[in-house]
Amino acid sequence: MASIEEKDFKGRCSYCNKDVGRDKVKTCSRCRLVRYCSKECQVASWKTHKSRCTPRESYAQDPTSHALNTALSRWINNWRDELHNWCLWAFDLANHPADRLATHIFVIELERRPNPPSPSQFFKMHGGGVETREGLINGLRKIDGASDDTVACVNENRGPDTAQIVVLCEDLIRFLWFSLRDGGASFRNRDPAFSRAMAEGWVGDMKEAVYTGDPAASKTHLMKAAMRIVPPPA
Repeated sequence: MASIEEKDFKGRCSYCNKDVGRDKVKTCSRCRLVRYCSKECQVASWKTHKSRCTPRESYAQDPTSHALNTALSRWINNWRDELHNWCLWAFDLANHPADRLATHIFVIELERRPNPPSPSQFFKMHGGGVETREGLINGLRKIDGASDDTVACVNENRGPDTAQIVVLCEDLIRFLWFSLRDGGASFRNRDPAFSRAMAEGWVGDMKEAVYTGDPAASKTHLMKAAMRIVPPPA
């Protein structure tokens, strides 16, 4: 079975998610953890990236945090396409108002996994959900994790056709955005029953996918959703 590490994300822009190839992206010279396809994307990203852009040389003072930060960046890069799939399934756009992407955020919580067998299995998922912006901010405040910069990132609304993902991992928090290629029409116009079935049980199925490190696990979720709406035999 193909490993998710076989995918190459090092040519993909961290802001617009466009794959332009390794030779055309520029890495942030300060943290060396994010890549951009253009100066425009780098400038647009800076308002949310600046608070988490730690100079590379400072990592020498805290190698443990550096290792966790690097592992999380690698994991997110490996899982980016899968994160997009699970996010859109969880949003259930066919059964919600057209502004759902503008008002809600897809959130997952990760924690380090002892003796991970591969980079894509470095973490295990212990929770997830679709939260309102206000609800997420209130939840972060309860755990003392809602700085002004974090609140600004949560409230960065890029419109009704762009999904926002938040990854919480111990004391780290990452923000991802991606625009739907067709403006979300293919998901908003999907059969409502199938869309609802896709949104059911996604947390458990995604936990299993993350644990196994198997990108094909998302296809299993699709099949289970399809079975839920197939009428029983006469």
